[in-house]
This record gives sequence, C-alpha cells and structure tokens, in this order.
Amino acid sequence: MTRWVVLHQNSNKKGFCILLILGLSAFLILNSLMVEGAVIGANKGVIGYKNVLKNGYAQELVTLTTDTDFNLSVTYTIDGEITEWIRLEPSKQPFFISKDMPAVIAIIVEPPEDAKNEHYTGAVRFLTGALAGPQGQFGTTVRAAINIRLGVDITGQEIVSCSVGGFNLNDVEEGYPLEFYAVVNNRGNVRIKPEFILEFWNQDQSELVETFTFTINESILPTVQKRIFQSLKHNLDIGQYWVRIKTPLCGTAGSGFITTSVIERGGVSDKGELIRIDNKPWVKVGDIVPIDAVFKNLGSRVVSAKFKGTIASGDEIFKIIDTDALDVLPGETIKLRTYFNPVQEGQYMITGRVLYNKKLTFEKSSVLNVNPTGEPPLAKEGFNWSILLIILIIIIIILVVLVLRRKHLMKKRPRHRHR
Repeated sequence: MTRWVVLHQNSNKKGFCILLILGLSAFLILNSLMVEGAVIGANKGVIGYKNVLKNGYAQELVTLTTDTDFNLSVTYTIDGEITEWIRLEPSKQPFFISKDMPAVIAIIVEPPEDAKNEHYTGAVRFLTGALAGPQGQFGTTVRAAINIRLGVDITGQEIVSCSVGGFNLNDVEEGYPLEFYAVVNNRGNVRIKPEFILEFWNQDQSELVETFTFTINESILPTVQKRIFQSLKHNLDIGQYWVRIKTPLCGTAGSGFITTSVIERGGVSDKGELIRIDNKPWVKVGDIVPIDAVFKNLGSRVVSAKFKGTIASGDEIFKIIDTDALDVLPGETIKLRTYFNPVQEGQYMITGRVLYNKKLTFEKSSVLNVNPTGEPPLAKEGFNWSILLIILIIIIIILVVLVLRRKHLMKKRPRHRHR
C-alpha cells in the first residue's frame, strides 16, 4: 500500500512537471508570435502571378504596417529559383515604417525571354532592425520578420484585358478646356495604350452634340493601375451635358456614363444628388401613398429643386410627377414629396430625376407593390432541416449517456468469487 502511494505521488509530480514545461513552452511561443505579429504586418502573405509573358512584366503592391510609434528600419532578402527575376520598388534599403507611416512596396517580376512555360516559386523576406525603440521596450536584440511567398506561372500566350473606372469631368467655365480623368487597370500581360471615345449628349439625351476621340500618350504595363488625364478643347455651349464613355480595347469594362456642365465665366457650379426614392414597398388598392425623392445640395449656393418623373406599370404610365420647387441650402438634404393613389393591383415602377437650377441629377427608381391586403404574400416554408439536425444531436447525446452509464454500473457491480 505504501509503495503504491509513493508511486502515485511520483506520478503526480512527473505529470505536474510535464504540464509546467508545456505551459511555459506555449507561453514563450505565443509571446514570440504576439511580438512578431504586433511589430510588423503585411496585407498579403502569398502572391500569385498568373499568365506572365516571357520577357514581360507583372507587379503586386504590398503594404507593410507596424504598431510602433518610432521609425522602424526594414530590410529585405529575395529567395528561391526566381531571385534574378524579382525586384522591389522602391529598391532602397533599409527603409522606415511607423504606426503613422506604412510603406507600399511594389514586388515586380520580369522573367527572361528563355524562361520555360511552367510554375516557379520564390519568397521575399522583410526583416526589421532592433525593436528597442526609444524606451527599449522590446530589448535590443529582438527583431521581427515576415515572409511573403511568391508563385509565378509563365506563358507564351499574349493576353489583352483591361478595365476603366474613376471617370471624372469637372464643370468648366466657357472658353476653358475640359479636364477628363480616368483610372485604367491593365489586367493582361502586354502593354496597352487604350483609345477613349466620349459622346456628349444634350440635357434630355435626345441629341448627340459632339464626340471626342483620343489615345493616351504612355503605355500601361501589365498588372499596373494608372490614373490618366486628358485636356479637351471644345466649342460646347453653356449648359449641362451627359457623357457616354467607351474604351473599345476594354469592352464593357471600359464604359461609363457621367454628367458635366459648361458654365458662364465667373459663374458658380451647382452640384446635387438624388440619393434615393423612398416609399412603402407594399400598399393596398386605394391607399394614398407618399413618395419622397431624397435630394442633397452638394454645391456652395442655394438651389431651387423639384422632382420630375413617372409612375408606370409595364408600358402604361399612371402618373407624371412634377412637384413644387423647394429652396435647398448648401449641404442640406430634403425630401421632395408627391402622392400616388393606385386604383388597381400590380407592380409599379417609380422613376425620376431632380431638376435643380436648370441641371438634372442621375435617374433613380423604386418599386411599389399593390394588392388587396397591403402585405407581401406569405412564402411557402420549406422543411426546416436545422430542427431535424438538433433532434438527431439530442438523440445521439442521450444514447452516449446511456451507454456510459451502463458501463459505469457494470464496473460497480460486485464480482462473486467461485469457491
């Protein structure tokens, strides 16, 4: 009996020591990870370059961040079978980052002309300087590192793909050139110089007034996003215009629709936005339904605004909307209200614009459903599988408890010795 107690105590001591060692190891590992993760981070851990052309170009932007208040020095190394193909911009090292000053690094791959059509791997490792800082909070020898894995797929096939967005044409005074801005994203693996076509339509979009066509001056490298600018001389009269933008090289991904105005010299450019059209989605036949056009004055002076539009079902127009004009202060948001009294069931489309100081907003729309109850029809409920799953889990738990209880009772049952 005494020997058993001693063995049991020794076993407890060994178990306690093992648990203590495991706990300390886990603490040190977690602490190390917390220090590393807290000091330097990147928005990407793995980068895949797809369909890179031989003797071509591809890049990915990586943002490095830190939570340190002081300037933290960072260096980098490039490893793997594509070391000679990889370069970073800016290339100077060390560079410095802090909590308020992250670094955006371009990791560029430029495979040689004799590269085989296969998959290659590599890595870029960023290593900080000593993390002591002004107060020496981490110690003088602690450093942090982050590793970004790279994969490059080489191809011999040329791919042309792009998209364009961020279209902007500011209002201009009469006699001054138009200033066109856009952001081009080259998603292919060859350089591109896209052509732009800008069609200027009158305010009610019934007449094409003028068309501008131009090609950007500089080529855009593969995988690069670039903001472009073009100055356009014109003879447009004073007024508002709607502009349809086409970029044939990019197809539908290069189209847009914006508005701009030519104003008199010394005039003020008015800006406004129809934010949305508010109405109850479901109403009864015969209800008087309030409909609100929510408009915001984005300009610097008071504008006079009114809501103009239609309420239609199918091809039939049931009401033409033309509200009273209201003055809207700079920065103010108001509701331009109208009412509709549906006399038959169905779905109605409310569509319109706000006319303010002789300018029109972009068109917005809303849906109004009319039925005898004014409530949406009840959807047929499908079988609730979650309830069945819960029941099965409960049954399994009960069976497990019963089995364990039975085993426990069998162990406690006294064994009879045979004489």
